[in-house]
Amino acid sequence: MSISSRAQPSSDSIRWNLRYRGLHGLRCVSYGLFLVAATTSISYAAPAGPPIRTGLWVTQKLPDNAGALPELEPQLRANHNLSGVCLHIPWRKIVTPNGQPDFDLLDKTVAVFRKTGTKYQICLHPGAFTPDFVYKDGAQPFEGQVKNPHRADFGKAVRIPVPWDPVYQRYFSQIIRQLGSQYAKDPLCVSVVLTCANFMSAEMHLPKTPSDRMRWQALGDYRTLLLEVYKKYTDEWARAFPRQEVSLHLSKVLDLPISFLEDVINYGLSKYPERFTLQNCQLTGRKEDTGMMSYDLVMKYRDRTHHGFQSLAALNGADGRMGSPEMATLNIVHAGGEYWELWHGDGFSPEISAQAAAAWQKAKELGYEAYKKKLISEGKYQ
Repeated sequence: MSISSRAQPSSDSIRWNLRYRGLHGLRCVSYGLFLVAATTSISYAAPAGPPIRTGLWVTQKLPDNAGALPELEPQLRANHNLSGVCLHIPWRKIVTPNGQPDFDLLDKTVAVFRKTGTKYQICLHPGAFTPDFVYKDGAQPFEGQVKNPHRADFGKAVRIPVPWDPVYQRYFSQIIRQLGSQYAKDPLCVSVVLTCANFMSAEMHLPKTPSDRMRWQALGDYRTLLLEVYKKYTDEWARAFPRQEVSLHLSKVLDLPISFLEDVINYGLSKYPERFTLQNCQLTGRKEDTGMMSYDLVMKYRDRTHHGFQSLAALNGADGRMGSPEMATLNIVHAGGEYWELWHGDGFSPEISAQAAAAWQKAKELGYEAYKKKLISEGKYQ
């Protein structure tokens, strides 16, 4: 019998031992801590099946028009370091003003992937990219403001739908089904992002200033409501795309504790262990990322779920926001990441993506500890 399949002590049995076996004071506390440590140290079985996504991927927005597509094909053909494209799709760009699907531009983009044999991920953005007809039909809006100073629209007032609003959910569920009907059978479509309650990105962020949180509180028990939203859309994405990876982009949600994220993760793992995937979108090359909430969650679940990373910003930037490829790969190898999403410019740069690929390959060959020693000896460790 493997260690992962052995019966583990339940919380009831721990309490029975502490209460009735005559352990008192410090001995009682020590015993309880020992049992907790022993239980948590037992390794869990690896995710069912091989990784669905591996290697370097590049983030790509759905072009504004078909005129940009002729440039995409040579970019893909010129870079042999890439394994695939993460296609970010604003919801409002693939529907007509009256709510009918309009996949013409998306179809033409996917046609380029098919022509070049490029795998792709569908990342549909609701949140601030929700089309106007959803609100006109009665969906409740939540007004917010762009707080990320690195965005071009910093300070802009925006609105998102309340994630549990039934009108919003009706339309969002509909577009997910329509996308699944169109692309789920494409063998090059290997992944979708679990979006449903989002702000400006595919991460789990929502507007969270103190005044924002007061308004969320006025709407009800948002922890319970949001958990039900995530359960619903974990199932809806998985049902519409029955053979694709379902990727959850981890981030802090309002003022909710980490246990909320773990509830979402555990639900996904319980239903779709072979393809539920965690993604950290704050990968840096400035330092070791241990201590960052989303990174630590990936570390905690790395033996139980597929997982990967997205660069926080462009590598080798003058502002140093992302840091170096070497430190980034140290973080990836430490967590056993299966794939790495590069920002658009880096991914389509044969030179930068080759640098990232070479650093990652060396880090995997040496392993975390030896690669860390190598970086220290070369003065590259930060």
